[in-house]
Amino acid sequence: MYTLHPWFGWQKQSQKRGRTIDSVILDEDLADILIQDIIKFNKNAEWYQSKGLPYRRGYLLHGPPGTGKSSFIQAISSKLEMSICFMNLASGTVDDDGLNTALASAPTNSIILLEDIDAIFVGRDGVAAEEVDEMEEGKE
Repeated sequence: MYTLHPWFGWQKQSQKRGRTIDSVILDEDLADILIQDIIKFNKNAEWYQSKGLPYRRGYLLHGPPGTGKSSFIQAISSKLEMSICFMNLASGTVDDDGLNTALASAPTNSIILLEDIDAIFVGRDGVAAEEVDEMEEGKE
């Protein structure tokens, strides 16, 4: 398990005991589908590089606290022998550049767990409907 330090980058924090996929309750074959997708993705790095595409894959796990999202990540990392890089976006220490740097410098063969992703939208101002109308009027 790695955590992101604001000045020093990824720091190894602990060695967590592995979990089995059977220890996490999920809908139907969801675990098998995700694991097979990750295995397929890991085998195709060369294809992404040949096309000039970023080689990364993302999954959005959602649900109330305590429903097994982090446990599922631990089970996947254990099954596929991958590290987990834990990044708490609610900490307020990560900006756009820091996020890009952290993603680029993560240890090889790692799952990057972005915790509290909804926190990045707190305090951001959206464009109000009136402002959109004003912009549209200015185009005419």
